[in-house]
Amino acid sequence: MRRPHQLNTKCFAQLAIASILWIFALSSHGGISDQTTDNGKVRIHYPDSGSNNCAVVMLGVGTAMKTSSYDKLSKRIADYGHIAVTLDHAPGNMIKTDANKYRNLAEDVKDQLLNWISASSCNVVNYWIMGGHSAGGQAAQNAIANSIGLADGIFSIDPYNAKDTDPVNIPAMYWGFNSTTCFVTVDDAAKEAYKRSDDRRALYKVDTKYSWGPCGYSPKYFHCSFCDGHCPGCTNCKTTPDHFFDDVARSVDLFIQHGFSNTWSKANMSFNSTTPISLYTDSDQP
Repeated sequence: MRRPHQLNTKCFAQLAIASILWIFALSSHGGISDQTTDNGKVRIHYPDSGSNNCAVVMLGVGTAMKTSSYDKLSKRIADYGHIAVTLDHAPGNMIKTDANKYRNLAEDVKDQLLNWISASSCNVVNYWIMGGHSAGGQAAQNAIANSIGLADGIFSIDPYNAKDTDPVNIPAMYWGFNSTTCFVTVDDAAKEAYKRSDDRRALYKVDTKYSWGPCGYSPKYFHCSFCDGHCPGCTNCKTTPDHFFDDVARSVDLFIQHGFSNTWSKANMSFNSTTPISLYTDSDQP
């Protein structure tokens, strides 16, 4: 029979090894930096190693959301070697549609980012890609349309009431849905933002797929699937599948690879997605 202290020693050793592996796993996926400026709050996900040149993807938060609400997606984007920045340009305020506040915080990030992430390998930003989720997407679209040179490209997730935004003429990519949820109408969200963009543009439209869950028969993918824990007052009571974040991040990487070069094409923006999607580019009409 083993003595009690022998069992304890073995348990402690196993716990120590598990802790070391856990810490190593965290450190191998890069870092997180939280920053505050006079114009809002920022959360940055960055890889520990990679190219000295990098692309920065800024995502303005949606209604009532926080910078910590998009960690899963941000981590996936950072895994591709890019810098993912979540912006809360109206902390403490549910409404996130103010384009001026978005622009001011985005300018803060452009001025200070490399100092904030000095632990990363990035020291030159090749592309500033800006956008947002829901209300943050509306703020970003208007900020970019009315501030020439603010961004090199756009990545937005189901922007709320895109009919209230101005046209943009830089490379733009959107994710949207084929069904209305969370009071966001299909025709006024990503589809409308896509129509208001020009030149190089892409729209990944998630096909409607229903399944049973705690909330009953509800969409498997919906307006708040991009958030770690969905949105306050809007949920399908299901955990978003990991492959959804993987697919969105994959599209972001393709956009960075091809959106600013002569390799832009619908074929190069296509990939084997686990999430059921339809892709539209350029002259395609969704």
